[in-house]
Amino acid sequence: MQITRRDSPNRNIGRQGHTPDFIVCHITEGAFDGSVSWALNPDAAVSYHFIVARDGRIVQLVDLANTAWANGTTNGGDSRDNRFSSLSAVRERRVNANLYTISIGFEGIHSERQGGLVPAQFEAGVALTRHIHSEVKRLYNFEIPLQRTNIIGHNELVPRWKPNCPGANFPFEDVIRQLNPPITPPSSDIADWAKEAWQWAIENKITDGTHPTNNITRQETMTLLYRLYKHIEK
Repeated sequence: MQITRRDSPNRNIGRQGHTPDFIVCHITEGAFDGSVSWALNPDAAVSYHFIVARDGRIVQLVDLANTAWANGTTNGGDSRDNRFSSLSAVRERRVNANLYTISIGFEGIHSERQGGLVPAQFEAGVALTRHIHSEVKRLYNFEIPLQRTNIIGHNELVPRWKPNCPGANFPFEDVIRQLNPPITPPSSDIADWAKEAWQWAIENKITDGTHPTNNITRQETMTLLYRLYKHIEK
């Protein structure tokens, strides 16, 4: 993974003592070059920490130790008020979310793909998220959970301000699966007659491959059926 540096003037130095514990995903609503230029323009008063192009290029605009201007929230009762967030951590903190978030802008137009990523962009986004995780651990001695709780969309911060950012098709669950590969159980745990089907289910993301001998709950059954339906639908 190669990251190109371009320093945006649209930032605050430091984080006022806060540790970044959320990675926030955006759709740029514009082409890569134009989005980078806009983030470099002082009149825009906007920036991301990173922007990821459709072809997999990555540019970094703000140091992780500094505050970018992509996820701002307020306490003023407007559409960006912390109280309207769908996340309890945002509602409870009641401080500008820029201070404790890292922002990734993905090149795209919501009306075209509703947040869906092309393969090169998806792979770059996964690699970048791993890099962010490593850097935050190095800088802050803190590990951002690589789970859906902490890898979020801009719309979860400010649903009234940006309800469609990054969009319904943004592949959060696929990103999470790539970041947390399943622990393959010992082959001795799987009966010979089930091995071929078990491997097929893992490869097609019907199951994560764990706990092959455990009893199954109703919600797990529904999840397996739903994943099978989505597989057939594709």
